[in-house]
Amino acid sequence: MKSGIYDVLKSHWNASEFRPGQKEAITAVLDKKDCLVVLPTGGGKSLCYQLPPLTKPGLCVVISPLIALMSDQVESLKKKGIRAMNLSGPMREDDLVTALDNCKFGEFKFVYLSPERAQHPLVQDRLSEMQICLLAIDEAHCISEWGHDFRPAYRQIIGLKNKLSKTPTIALTATATKWVKEDICKTLELAQPIQITNSFDRPNIELKVLKTTNKLEAISEALAPKGTPAIVYAGTRKSVELLSTHLNNMGHRTNFFHGGALAKEKRIADWIQEKMPVMVATSAFGMGIDKSNVQRVVHATLPFSVEQYYQEIGRCGRDGSAAKATLLIENGDDQKLWNSTTASIPSVEDIKKTYKHLCHYFDIAYGEKPNDILVFNHALFCERYELKHRTTYHVLKVLERGQLLTLTQYNRPKTSLKLLRKHIEQEHVFVDYLLRNIGGITNRCQEINLDKIALKSGVGLSSAIECIKQLEKQGDAEVQQLHADSGIMFHVPREDKISLMPILHQLNTLREEKKRLAGAIWAYATAETCYRKKLLHYFGETHKKKCGSCSSCVDEKTPMAKIISYLKQRLTQEDALSLEQLSQDAPFDRTQLAVALDEMCAEEMVIQDAPNQYKLI
Repeated sequence: MKSGIYDVLKSHWNASEFRPGQKEAITAVLDKKDCLVVLPTGGGKSLCYQLPPLTKPGLCVVISPLIALMSDQVESLKKKGIRAMNLSGPMREDDLVTALDNCKFGEFKFVYLSPERAQHPLVQDRLSEMQICLLAIDEAHCISEWGHDFRPAYRQIIGLKNKLSKTPTIALTATATKWVKEDICKTLELAQPIQITNSFDRPNIELKVLKTTNKLEAISEALAPKGTPAIVYAGTRKSVELLSTHLNNMGHRTNFFHGGALAKEKRIADWIQEKMPVMVATSAFGMGIDKSNVQRVVHATLPFSVEQYYQEIGRCGRDGSAAKATLLIENGDDQKLWNSTTASIPSVEDIKKTYKHLCHYFDIAYGEKPNDILVFNHALFCERYELKHRTTYHVLKVLERGQLLTLTQYNRPKTSLKLLRKHIEQEHVFVDYLLRNIGGITNRCQEINLDKIALKSGVGLSSAIECIKQLEKQGDAEVQQLHADSGIMFHVPREDKISLMPILHQLNTLREEKKRLAGAIWAYATAETCYRKKLLHYFGETHKKKCGSCSSCVDEKTPMAKIISYLKQRLTQEDALSLEQLSQDAPFDRTQLAVALDEMCAEEMVIQDAPNQYKLI
């Protein structure tokens, strides 16, 4: 059986050799042993649980936190000719029963579940009746309160695991400290697990942390040469859009990506095909996207944790080629980080107010608890109750952490409607488009891509939403969900004070944990030692020698005083010079010169008398 794993690797993945750690994990699974696998981003974790089931009878159950990630993996398996299904997202009970029957009798090899769906009694009972060969728990750090992305539902996976008592379990993650690894094993009750932890070191990624007074110029330099495949991370939707526009004006070809962006699939496709080689995005971007030749990752904003930073820089250099990860900081970034951290912990008043509005939004009476997943549009909810978008999102995450509810964010907003009259007397161009292009929309409820239809019909999204609302009000449409971007499942009956009390008591603990994570990333960004050593030490890995390639090590090799002396000499020969002119034939790289010029400006040695023109004082 084990000798055949190379045949499976070749036939389905067109590879002849395993990456470090993969063969050991696969062997442990085939020996029916529990296993904890910690491989760096891009290390090929999914192969560790996708290959073994192809060598033996039975179904592999995969638990994963993101719908988009699961959808991508299911599509990838289908392209390999492997039967897989995704049971996450909103489903009616009868649809769930049908899907589970298909899973049992349809020779499927993989079924993907969210941790919330894995708790469903029907799912647990049906899976316990099937031949399950492996339980795989992806992004396993989500199980730990010490982890950077704690998800309470993960701690309930043990219920399904106990139902599948004789099934080996493999837990996988890219980021886990010593404490997180111990918590994973303890919470999942792994039996004498084989632990496979590869080095967190990615020697092909050059780590740079640069202090600057002009982030836009520094980002542009970090992306050089133009056309290089890259990701630029920024903190907010607004900053992502503005940064993309500014970089385009500077001659880069960029697009932006965030939760509210339209035409997400096209943006990703254009980036993968390098029509737009640079993606400016918020933190969620990149997970599960198969693009191995990204050569630059730039952080325009400090990430919230070292774990987040490590995951995001791991999205470059995945093909093994040389890559650069640049973290930019400027004066005041420490305060911005603390402010963002504090803002992510909503006030007691915000929690109480938002929870009350949420219950009104779904017409939930005291003592009641809806049994179904309720469709939800974040923007429309905030608009109705005049709430701030980010604060509301943070409240929902706190309510989720307190296990009052589960928030499931969809990869694409969902709209389902049926036009109730065959000949609606409407002159609205949007209605005309629906009647002409969506077959059967007057006979049954249809799920439509409202973003795309609003664009093609030329009416715009806001106008399309208002039109559907008006149709429903007139009795001309039956609307099941209107541009829903999330699903919410309530876990406890509505009892405002009693329900919220445990959550409010946990706020201080959550605040301290967020501060600890923020403090760790700031300590890394301001370290005066080798950044590679600092990063590896955080994950409990010793690295005795300095790397010699990170910005800290390079600065040690080239004292700042030497660079400043060179610049003074050059500037005495000319009235004013640009950074580009100073870089020509210089014995230092452009980034080193830019940092030195920033310091000289701060010390009032030089002035900028025109954009990008430097002159000695």
